[in-house]
Amino acid sequence: MNETNTENFHGFLLINKPENYSSFDCIRYLKRILNQKIKIGHTGTLDNFATGLLIICLGRNATKISNDLLNLDKEYIVTAKFGELTDTLDKTGKIIEQKNTNFLSKKDFEKAIKKLGKNYTQTPPIYSALKYKGISLYKLAREKKWDTQTLEKITKYKKRKISIYNIELLNFNNPFFTIKTTVSKGTYIRSLSNDLSQLLSVPATTYQLQRTKIGPIKLKNSINLEKIKNLENIKENIISIGDLRNLLKNNTL
Repeated sequence: MNETNTENFHGFLLINKPENYSSFDCIRYLKRILNQKIKIGHTGTLDNFATGLLIICLGRNATKISNDLLNLDKEYIVTAKFGELTDTLDKTGKIIEQKNTNFLSKKDFEKAIKKLGKNYTQTPPIYSALKYKGISLYKLAREKKWDTQTLEKITKYKKRKISIYNIELLNFNNPFFTIKTTVSKGTYIRSLSNDLSQLLSVPATTYQLQRTKIGPIKLKNSINLEKIKNLENIKENIISIGDLRNLLKNNTL
């Protein structure tokens, strides 16, 4: 495509990321369709097994304001399993601990939600995109370059204060629970599920995770990645930088 036409593809795409795609897989998918030199980024990684809202920035001017979007609060719906712990804290990992959960009740879990409170210091999982000396922790974990104890020491050093604005229990069917939660930037939902469960003296592993909102931007306004098949589809669904700024200002989408 002629370089003079690239201005048609500067702005933002609201993508519904499918399961078993990494956030960067979505970028590669769009790059193949664009087939031109346009800077592309995203505004917050979703785990491969997770689905939901992913904001893609197209063009240098859009990527320049990506940090503004990274700082927004996020909403998720998550389903996790009591009494099971994997090394990744999700269903893709190796089971490393199991405990009986027959004693747990819905009331117990509701008490745990209240006990967790609105703010706490969270230790990130070792399988995360956080970097140590320029290398993502999940790469160090997967390639077994360092042992688990060393990686856990690093994550404890990188622990951070997070805010939990809301947790709504959608379903409790022991050993599974489903919650909807709104959290501050930098919150690991896999860790949140396990942290909640640990208040009941059992671990938890995340089985399903969907991001439903980033700031005022809702999943319902996104397009499934597989529905974008050509340049015209991108052009039809792109949101201009000005329109996105107005959206964030007016909370209208």
